[in-house]
Amino acid sequence: MKQRLNIYISTVLALSVLAFAAPAAQAGTSLNDETIYAIFDQANMADISTGRLGWKKGYSKEVRELARMVVSDHSAVQQMGRDLAKELGYVGTPPDNDSAVSSLAVDLVELASLDGAAFDKAYLRHEVAFHSGVIAAIKGTLLPAIKNPKFKTLVQKVLPGFEHHLAETKKIAKKFNVQ
Repeated sequence: MKQRLNIYISTVLALSVLAFAAPAAQAGTSLNDETIYAIFDQANMADISTGRLGWKKGYSKEVRELARMVVSDHSAVQQMGRDLAKELGYVGTPPDNDSAVSSLAVDLVELASLDGAAFDKAYLRHEVAFHSGVIAAIKGTLLPAIKNPKFKTLVQKVLPGFEHHLAETKKIAKKFNVQ
């Protein structure tokens, strides 16, 4: 139960700060690099937590391998981000956004409660939605707002990894006929 709560909390934080990014940009609110770093870090943390769940509960070998790759890659990216943040003196406080919490809570509690093939299908749907949202936020809002060249370079460098995760997830979803 504690693991489910930790997964829920980290994913809600990540997706709620991602949900903050687009409206803030549309409203003309500028995002500073420390806030963007916090969003980036939380997105990695959320997918690490969800990936660990997929690695543990995945029914098919393909889902477990995908989850293992996601955990490994996002852990490395998160560490690179944290190393750079330390170098740059970023503290990074994610913005508050309670509007995304309700729907995310339902999705994550459902995911954690599933087993077998039903878990795999829900996990794949979650990962497609998560990576699609993160990629859109990075390309459309976060990357254009980053001021520090080192931080911008890091995000540009790891973006193809997010896109690779999305492509691999879609490939597996297609194989299992997951819409």
